[in-house]
Amino acid sequence: MNLKGKFEQSSAIVQILILFFVIMVGLVFVTMVINTIVMVKFEIESTAVTKEVINYMIDSSEWTKNVQFFQIVGVFILPAIICAWLFSDNYKNYLRIDTFFQFHTICLVMLSMLIIIPILNSIYEFNQHIVFSQYFKNLEKLIKNQENFTKNIIDKMLCIHSCQDLIYTILIVCVFTSIGEEFIFRGILQNILHKFIKNSHIVIWITAVFFSVVHLQFSGFLPRVLLGAYLGYLLYYTGNIWVPISAHFTNNFLGVINFYLFQKEIRLAKKIDSIGGGSTWWLSIVSLVIFFIIFYHIKNNKSNTSNLSKEF
Repeated sequence: MNLKGKFEQSSAIVQILILFFVIMVGLVFVTMVINTIVMVKFEIESTAVTKEVINYMIDSSEWTKNVQFFQIVGVFILPAIICAWLFSDNYKNYLRIDTFFQFHTICLVMLSMLIIIPILNSIYEFNQHIVFSQYFKNLEKLIKNQENFTKNIIDKMLCIHSCQDLIYTILIVCVFTSIGEEFIFRGILQNILHKFIKNSHIVIWITAVFFSVVHLQFSGFLPRVLLGAYLGYLLYYTGNIWVPISAHFTNNFLGVINFYLFQKEIRLAKKIDSIGGGSTWWLSIVSLVIFFIIFYHIKNNKSNTSNLSKEF
């Protein structure tokens, strides 16, 4: 039975359920692969995966990166391609990976991600001061625990000891993660939501909220929502998924390089992360103005207009 484009006319609810199902299947498959690798590496039976082995996997930077690679491919990239294949006769057109874009646009997008840093830092600082009411203290505790766990995993992934390790980290955290998350959120979810929400701007912001929630880091919730919205608008105005992917890549790349260069200079790293906040608040205003100038040029680039008919 040919399932290609089988669910193209299905409702948004059906497509969301299919997306969820495919992601869950991918997650189960990835878990089986990881368990198999563990059994072979430690020469143990499936029922003998001890707490010590699991702790070793959590504490090992190499294992953390390997698990992240399998998750990105099995839970994001492959499910996105499968769903695009199920939802359209042309999955490349559905994901908008085959449309034209100029190198000039990519350069502007990457520059914008550098310029936007002070703005995101200032919003992050504001986000840090948000306090839950007394009625949600248990929820706050749960969120904080999950956030600490997520932070620990990120720190392990960014633990870099050599140039080879740096290249491997860039491939996983910057390249594969950017492709996987953009395929799922901007490529698939943004398309599905637009089936019953005709206002593209609302769709972009809803997708951005989901994008931020999935990262399980409340302290960075607001800046990540804004980042997700920007990525959504890049797809909206250029009609090419590689444009937001390049922006996502740049954001992650700057984070990896910053951590790598200043992992032993904690004070200096904190100063860099605080640019745009506190006494340097004025830098966020300057960067905001420059950012909108760059975004205006990206939005009105005539070379992108031929792709807009394929958007949503």
